[in-house]
Amino acid sequence: MPKNKPAAIEADINGTIRNVHHDEIKAAAATLTRASSDATMEFSWYALVGQELHYVAALVGEAVGEEVDVKTARLLLHDLGFPVMAYTWKRKTVAAPHSDHS
Repeated sequence: MPKNKPAAIEADINGTIRNVHHDEIKAAAATLTRASSDATMEFSWYALVGQELHYVAALVGEAVGEEVDVKTARLLLHDLGFPVMAYTWKRKTVAAPHSDHS
């Protein structure tokens, strides 16, 4: 588990407050197919779990047993210490300076 990150957090999952554990996310990742550049990357938000990228909503949905919206999933994963990143299809976006790196 990342340093200074909680083992679990309280999250609002579709109107129900529940504890979501770091280990639940890792276990969910083990059951899912990871993102691959050899397949269609049809989604925009991914999280790094170990050495694998997973679509955030599928990952959290698998962990909690119900569909979760993308915003809830990416914030929850961030708060648990997982790196969250966005994928872009546009060269213009890649070429533009990042606000932290310009």
